[in-house]
Formats: sequence, C-alpha cells, structure tokens
Amino acid sequence: MVQASKYREPQYLTRRDDNNRIINVMSVDVEEYYHAHSLEQQFPRDIWNSLEGRAERSTNRLLDMFDEFKIKSTFFVLGTVAERFPSLIREMVQRGHEVASHGLDHHRAYDQEPKVFHADISTAKSILEDTIGIEVMGYRAASFSIGPANWWAYDVLEEVGYKYSSSLCNGRFDRSDIAIPASPFIPARGNLVEIPVTTVPVFNRQFPTGGGSFRLLPYSIFKNSLGKAVNSKGAKPLIFYCHPWEIDPSQPVAKVNLKTRWRHYGNLGRMEKKLARALSDFSWGRMKDVFEDVINVTSNNAVSDRMREK
Repeated sequence: MVQASKYREPQYLTRRDDNNRIINVMSVDVEEYYHAHSLEQQFPRDIWNSLEGRAERSTNRLLDMFDEFKIKSTFFVLGTVAERFPSLIREMVQRGHEVASHGLDHHRAYDQEPKVFHADISTAKSILEDTIGIEVMGYRAASFSIGPANWWAYDVLEEVGYKYSSSLCNGRFDRSDIAIPASPFIPARGNLVEIPVTTVPVFNRQFPTGGGSFRLLPYSIFKNSLGKAVNSKGAKPLIFYCHPWEIDPSQPVAKVNLKTRWRHYGNLGRMEKKLARALSDFSWGRMKDVFEDVINVTSNNAVSDRMREK
C-alpha cells in the first residue's frame, strides 16, 4: 500500500469569495460517452471514429451554466477531443476557464509502459497548447489510474512539463491500495504536486465529491456532507468533478447489465438540475487559482533546482 506519511504536504492559503465562502475547485473531464471504461466492451476503440461526437454540445451547455452562475472551472480535455473540436477548447479559454490535460485517448495510465505513457501525455499537452496558445499545467489520468504499480508516472509528468496532477481519489471502492493525504502533496522526488479529488463520508463510506457518486446519491446527502466539510474547523478547498456526458440523457444506450446501466445511465436526466444547485450552493473556481500557492511554489522550486544543476 502507498502510505501518505511518505510525502510532503505544502502549505497554502485557503481562498474565500466575497461572502466568506471557501472557494472549491470545479473540474470537468471532457470526454465522449463512449470513452467511459464501464462501456468499453460495448464501444471498443476500433469503432470510436464511426460514432457521433456529442461532447461539444454537452460541454457548451456546461459553459453556459458556468456563465450563468459566474463560475470559472478547470476542463481536463482529451487530446483527441481537442483535435475534433478545437473551437470548443478555445472557447473555454475565451470564457476564462483553465484547460488541462486528460491524456490523449483515455487509456488507463497503469496499462501503459513508461515510454508509451510519456508519448501519450506529451502528445496531449502539445495538442492542447497548439490549440489554445498558452501553457497547459495540469493533468488528470483516465479513471484516476495512477497507483502503486505506476507511481513512476509522476516523474514522467514532471519531465514532460506538467506542474500538477489530479489523478488520485481515495474514495473509490476499487482503489484500496492507496492511503493518501486529503490535501495537495508532493508524490515523488521532484516538485510536481498531486491534488487529489476530495472524498466525503456518506453512510460510513468515503465517496468522491463528483462523478457518479454525486449523480446517483440524493442531492440533500451531498449538500449536507459537503457543507460539513467546508464549514468545519480548518476546512480546506474541495475538488469536484463531472463529465459532459452526465448531462446528456439522450446519448445512445448500450445493452449492459443492471449494475453498469445504473452506474452510467442512472439519473442522467436529473444531473443538470442537481449540478445547478451545487453551483448555486457553493463557491467554485479554477484549479490553478484555488491552489495557486502550491502550484507556484513547487514550480519555483523546480526552476531553482534546475539552476543549481547548471
């Protein structure tokens, strides 16, 4: 098991809005419905190019919702989605949002060898930066697929030029092999910082603040758990995530078992209204702003280290 005690936890300022509410991170993993690993048998990679692209429509709806509630977000975008919809990615920046990398084509990081992973994340970063014309600092692994078996991924991420990752989530039921801090920490020998997705206690279990947990659980439970977290003594910003396909109830429905059907398609028709409530009830911002102190400090340390090497 990966133990949290091994890692440095940098200090940072908790930012608050004009109403003295903690500013949390709103993040979106920009991918198509058929990229979901729960549907990989129904939508294999060799047919992806023949399937309708629906991410542009759904992501534009999210952009409009964020405008409505005056919220800025971080969009973790697949390189292939950026290639298919470059104007959408530029629109994110034009509206004041942060664009970060979700890798090239939604391969799980722990299924890749180091050289393949390096090519994947460097290609994705180049595509995004060529599209928007500014540096891409952040990365999130598909399905939070960094763990003990591929902890080397953090060294590769830093080598490629990423400043932070948000690729861990300690509340996933299928990831009992990690025990990580709830706050940003330095996972490797360098200066790249990992900013894990937050989990909150529900029914004596830890659930991620976003994704299927948010979509499937009653909003009152989510609001109560999140409210307790951000209003407790010493509270820190939380990291929420969602996907464009989660507000697209008209997406094609694959023939799957009941568990997968509920996991992927459950409450799609209610997700937009639930998300609107969360946007209103809590304060949200971009990753690079909420954790500016952490990202800048580690980046400056990296520059200092390189100067000393010279």
